[in-house]
Amino acid sequence: MKKTPKYAQIEAELIAQIESGQLAPGAELPSESDLIECYGVSRVTVRRAIDELYHQGYVEKMQGKRACVKEKVKLQELTSISSYTEEIIRQGMTPSRKLLSFGLRVCTKEEAEQLGLKKADPVFFMERIYFADGSPLCLTSTVLPYQLFREIETYDFEQNSLYQVLEEQYHIQITTTSLKLKAVSAYGNISRFLNVEEDTPLLYSDGITYGIQKDREVPIELFQNYYLTSRFEYSLIQRR
Repeated sequence: MKKTPKYAQIEAELIAQIESGQLAPGAELPSESDLIECYGVSRVTVRRAIDELYHQGYVEKMQGKRACVKEKVKLQELTSISSYTEEIIRQGMTPSRKLLSFGLRVCTKEEAEQLGLKKADPVFFMERIYFADGSPLCLTSTVLPYQLFREIETYDFEQNSLYQVLEEQYHIQITTTSLKLKAVSAYGNISRFLNVEEDTPLLYSDGITYGIQKDREVPIELFQNYYLTSRFEYSLIQRR
């Protein structure tokens, strides 16, 4: 009978600990040094076992940290519009944000076409990281037509929900969102901001949000999002 490779033995025992709850979601795996000493194997063997756990979806790897047991994925339904803050709270977690950049600039040709602007009209832009219970969840970029949202740059968007400000301060009724989804891999600054290794699977979305302003439905936001698939996924119900 063929002998089970050492890495597979380590992998099987760690899976048993994860599935039994001995290693809970979010818990770090034993260090490489501890596993080497416990099983009497090389570092290469230990890393092979952890890589197998990662590829099977049992653990996630973060830059500069030990691999940890993958958190349960949170679902957001595609049938309704909610802000990131609302969605994180709905999932029973505590939201927070980090503002990476913001300001005013001239719109690009593509932005002008999508937002119904004229050449050289100003737009407000910002880039933020959203956290759930202190861990990164998504990186989001937003562009708004400044003619609709004068002085929006004066709001603190590390403390305030964007949609809440649009609804309460600018009296916008958010109506619909048109978005596209695709699978991508983390790279460069995206890896750094989300604190994951390069080539980590991510869910990317981009699109346009519409709202009612003075009894007219108009485009109010362009967005791009990068979600950690280990912590977030969309669900969609289709009917015939």
